[in-house]
Amino acid sequence: MVGVFASVSVLEYNAEADWTEISQIDNITNKDSRVHSNSIRKSRLSAVLVRSTNLNFWNGVSSMTGTYFVAKDKHYVITVHHGIVGPCWLTTVVHDEEHYHCKEYVATDEENDYVIMEMETPIASREPLQIPQDLPHGIEWKPSYSILNKIIYTGYPNTIGPLTLRGDVVGYGDEYLYIFSHAYAGASGSGVFTAEGKYIGYIVAIDVGMTEWGPDVLENIVIVAPTFNVDWSSVLN
Repeated sequence: MVGVFASVSVLEYNAEADWTEISQIDNITNKDSRVHSNSIRKSRLSAVLVRSTNLNFWNGVSSMTGTYFVAKDKHYVITVHHGIVGPCWLTTVVHDEEHYHCKEYVATDEENDYVIMEMETPIASREPLQIPQDLPHGIEWKPSYSILNKIIYTGYPNTIGPLTLRGDVVGYGDEYLYIFSHAYAGASGSGVFTAEGKYIGYIVAIDVGMTEWGPDVLENIVIVAPTFNVDWSSVLN
């Protein structure tokens, strides 16, 4: 019997790695005590790649990240306003080589840099957030934005992804948060979550500093718009 168990153990350790299993969207570590695995799961399963095209088609394609959510049994994606370059009918969510079409822009806000679009159909193999349940409530807002509070986000920088990163709240601007993490072109619109899984913001930019040689992009200082500036009445009323 000992020999049988030993043989089984050796076979298990020498089994070939299964990339299909490894790359599953819910292959999530449970060993990071700084972030709850439920928050990582929410972040990864609600993140979507958004593509917007203008009517010229030539040099008129923009890619960004969005967050998929449900409110009152309707399906939506929220993303950044600055990434939308064309009408709703030329804006799609891409996942697993499937395209999911925008039905209507139900809210656009250039100042707070967001667009909420209703989707024609649910997005397969994604798990939407529940709004307003997944937002902080009442006294949860203040600690959610507290200095050095742990956050995570999932995005599609350079259309690669989904890539999940963590960071810390490090400061405040005019109605914006600064987080210490990393972000690159295409990560705009990524939903930012607390370690407890509350949706607290979306990435809008990275900081730019000045050096003796001119402007320098600071990829590790990420600017986040808070979700309390989103007018959710467009999907809740």
